[in-house]
Amino acid sequence: MMKQSIAANITPAQAITNEANRLIATLKLATPADSEMVEVALESLKAVAEVIAPSLAKTLGIRIIAIRNNIHVNQVQVA
Repeated sequence: MMKQSIAANITPAQAITNEANRLIATLKLATPADSEMVEVALESLKAVAEVIAPSLAKTLGIRIIAIRNNIHVNQVQVA
């Protein structure tokens, strides 16, 4: 019997959420990631989410606006 991949057990929306949270976490590193680069990456995830999980895309849009306005950004919750 073949072992299933862990990735096979999550939905596309969960995968997008996980990646978004990894990006958001880079803003809080000792040497934080450039916020503009994080915005660009989140915009790409948002574009995919608009097709797969529209409510998640809306949440990502809110996080992007917060980053642009230098507001603390919380992690995204799995829908």
